[in-house]
Amino acid sequence: MDLGQWIVNDLRTLASRLEGGVLGLIPPERLRERADNGGIASIYVLWHLARHHDVAINGVIRNTAAVVENWTDRLGIGTDLWRGLAEAEDTDLVDILDPEAVGGYTLNVITSTANWLESNGIPDLVATPDTTAALQAINTPEDRFGWLYKMWEGQTTAWFLQWSAVGHGMNHLGELISIRNRLGLSPF
Repeated sequence: MDLGQWIVNDLRTLASRLEGGVLGLIPPERLRERADNGGIASIYVLWHLARHHDVAINGVIRNTAAVVENWTDRLGIGTDLWRGLAEAEDTDLVDILDPEAVGGYTLNVITSTANWLESNGIPDLVATPDTTAALQAINTPEDRFGWLYKMWEGQTTAWFLQWSAVGHGMNHLGELISIRNRLGLSPF
């Protein structure tokens, strides 16, 4: 198996586990719920995962239209799409995001990346894309997201594929499974 297929398989696994182990077990109306009377709502974790992935892959690496542009009429948000990049929950978003649309968008952005890699192969892994331009294109406030501008600056395409596309997604998949279980929805 080559590296490209490995990454594609990881992305397809991520989408499959999100679909079956999270979205298939947490009813949409419960995605806004916070386990243990606190913590973070699943809908925000999904939104955060998807926004990071979409901006990193489509904005930074591909320099193309974001997948979110095909979803804004259903999501409940159409502007300030930098919202969701923060790890800390944006509580206002939890109340306005459409749970089913966020789930669909999250799966779509991951599948879109897998399809792109399958069709085009691995891009130049040592290239250092213009991350500042991608973040500024969605009006990401530098005063609030200076940490993200710095974290992404100088990173290679390989880093974005390893972390933003796969690692970050798998990390939040684990978080979502933990939330699902604490909501009493474990299938085991």
